[in-house]
Amino acid sequence: MKKIILILGVFALLYSCKTDTYPMPSETLTGALVLEDGSPLLTEQPNGFRIQLNEVVGGKISDLPQYFWGKPDGTFNNSKIFRGDYVVQPVEGAFFPVDPVEIRIEGTTRLTFEVVPFLDIMADVTNSGADLVVRYRIRKAQGAGKVTTARVLLSKWNPNVGMNRIDQEVVRDLSAVDDGVISSTTYTDRIQDCLESGVTYYVRVAALSVNTAGRYNFSEVVKLEM
Repeated sequence: MKKIILILGVFALLYSCKTDTYPMPSETLTGALVLEDGSPLLTEQPNGFRIQLNEVVGGKISDLPQYFWGKPDGTFNNSKIFRGDYVVQPVEGAFFPVDPVEIRIEGTTRLTFEVVPFLDIMADVTNSGADLVVRYRIRKAQGAGKVTTARVLLSKWNPNVGMNRIDQEVVRDLSAVDDGVISSTTYTDRIQDCLESGVTYYVRVAALSVNTAGRYNFSEVVKLEM
């Protein structure tokens, strides 16, 4: 009797394994966040921005969102999504809120969102001997929070320089400076005796205005070969 029960149990297990399989998610959502002029949003990875997906089932929007991270050049891609209707929205980035879009994700679906960053940063990178010298301007968008901090970020060999990938930095506290003064000022910061001959460095400027996600805006990455 025990042998019969054991055999029946094995068959039940095999049957359940065979019938409880589901197709893996294989649809793709890809796209980009761009500025008004069509240029890419400059950010970092991770912690640059996320794409939020809320599935629409029977005309009702799910209150259990899915998320995935965007890339430093403002693009995003997820090839593991179940086919269906979704409300899609970029969130948690250093830009003003973006209206959500309802779409059907089937095959490869592409989306482009136009965003307005809180800050626009222009930087010029040079060296003076072994010193790094960075001149930059910070322009604040109307309605953005108070500008509090600017950082010159230096990475050795790593082109993905950002808040989580730096070897050296210099921080400027702007919390007590009027935003109008900040926007009209060209700042110069220097990291002394940090550059070595034969080494490639990557440099950019990050600046923070008060926002709920605590995200920084960034200048373009500059490659500096010594």
